[in-house]
Amino acid sequence: MAAQFYSLKALKARVDSLIEQQGEDAPVAYWIYTSEDVLTFDDDGNEQYYPDDVCSEVLADVQDFDYIHEQIAECVEDEIRYYKSKNKVA
Repeated sequence: MAAQFYSLKALKARVDSLIEQQGEDAPVAYWIYTSEDVLTFDDDGNEQYYPDDVCSEVLADVQDFDYIHEQIAECVEDEIRYYKSKNKVA
């Protein structure tokens, strides 16, 4: 899977393309992080949000972590093995 940073508009276009290719009822797993997820908390526990340029850089960098993609791929493989063992599928 090629990692890419998407705006919500670009992500919508990608989802529309996947729906066209696979059908709107195709199964999917997803994790979406937006600028609302790029925050810290001050000493009083108040949310501190960041400007769009910071959010863009943070989110672009996060999506480049191979570890995240490797973990998802391993989970998919584990679930396939589990499914096969449970259902006796070759």
